[in-house]
Amino acid sequence: MSVLSGILLANISLALLAALIYWQGTMHAEQLRDVRLQFNKLSSTDPVTNLPNRAKLHERLTEALESDGPDPALMVIELDGFKVVNDTLGHETGDELLKAVAMRMNSCLNDKDMLARVGGGEFAALITRADAEVRATQTAQSIDEAMHAPFRIGEDVISMKANIGIAPTQKGEVPATEILRRADVAMFAAKNDRLEAIRTYSPAMDEALQLRRTINSELDRALMNNELTLVYQPLVCARTGKVMSAEALMRWPSKQGLAGSPGVFIPIAEESGLITKLGAWALDQAMLEIKRQKTIPIAVNVSPVQFRVDGFANSVEAALERHGIEPALLHIEITEGVLISHTGEAQRTMNRLRQMGVQVLLDDFGTGYSSLSYLQQFQFDGLKIDRAFIQQLDIGHTGRELLKSIIALGHSLNMKVVAEGVETEDQAAVLQLLSCDFLQGYALGRPGAADALHAMTGPEELLGGLTRKGGGWTGAIN
Repeated sequence: MSVLSGILLANISLALLAALIYWQGTMHAEQLRDVRLQFNKLSSTDPVTNLPNRAKLHERLTEALESDGPDPALMVIELDGFKVVNDTLGHETGDELLKAVAMRMNSCLNDKDMLARVGGGEFAALITRADAEVRATQTAQSIDEAMHAPFRIGEDVISMKANIGIAPTQKGEVPATEILRRADVAMFAAKNDRLEAIRTYSPAMDEALQLRRTINSELDRALMNNELTLVYQPLVCARTGKVMSAEALMRWPSKQGLAGSPGVFIPIAEESGLITKLGAWALDQAMLEIKRQKTIPIAVNVSPVQFRVDGFANSVEAALERHGIEPALLHIEITEGVLISHTGEAQRTMNRLRQMGVQVLLDDFGTGYSSLSYLQQFQFDGLKIDRAFIQQLDIGHTGRELLKSIIALGHSLNMKVVAEGVETEDQAAVLQLLSCDFLQGYALGRPGAADALHAMTGPEELLGGLTRKGGGWTGAIN
């Protein structure tokens, strides 16, 4: 090989080597770019729903606040009871539910809107179109309506309620983090509002939220310091007037003002999760009283949060054995809110309780839109007619006919029927004529200490001072 040939071959080799190095460098750059793109996608995307995550939402919200476009609006949407679905039906079912919810919510949004999952059962929607606050309200209403239909996930039928908070914005006023906080506050206000599932932020909501946190903290201390008590309201037989059972009701005597009302502190405890501890305490106290009474059944109200806790039925069975009382002396009262989130799990728990011998009653019958459907799906031992229907007796003929139909419906399903909120002698007389089984209300006995309940159990104590003569009611109301 000549020197010239050797030089030429060396140059060709160097050129090939350079091309190889350049090619490898290009490939590495492309691979690095792909890795970066994949990393960016993973860091900004929720892995379950494939929606943008909280970081991406914050980025887009910041861009919208700094742009020349219209003022945006932000919605935070919480799935009420999603954690319970995860805890009772498993994370796989929970993930499938999230995907189905994301699809349904996306169908309510405009192509220019952005839906994100920001954690757990919480979503957010960013509206950047003109008149964003109005658009956000309209979109929230569409989402609320879309959530009314239950989701079928495998063998489970799951109903979800959406609590929606809206935070309007004004450029230059506050940063993205504050907008997110305001939307969260508005969402909590919607969650605590029994009538409105959609709320728009106002500064007064911050004060209300702080008050709720204070009440919850004080309530927890009250439980630890044994400051809570149970009172008992009798249920009397409409035929004989004899006290047949009693309902245990929680009271907070040391707390003055509206905050000490069960209608205020019980929902706060449900929101925070403290209701599980409160419920366990109430159940234990009621069983102690059952053991003392020996023959009078006592009913305990169980909140949806407590009822859905995994192993609730087992905990009831263990408490019955620990106190050594007959299961038939314990009655559990639940509202349709217990059943509405995930019917399958509720049905299994109910069946387990009834197999033990514990009676389960549907409370506040008639207040929910699906009470009738639950009577078809579940086997209750009794139903309690909401006091609103009893008040209708004072209005006219229609109220009486409606009550007559409800009582007949309960009897046709082999259930005992209780009328709540009986406040007058006339109401008691009408309900007796309509063949209602049990009566409960101020006309028959106010909630009081257990000792007062003992005093009312004698056969001479009929209807708290009312006695039956000749098929009607006579006597004075105490």
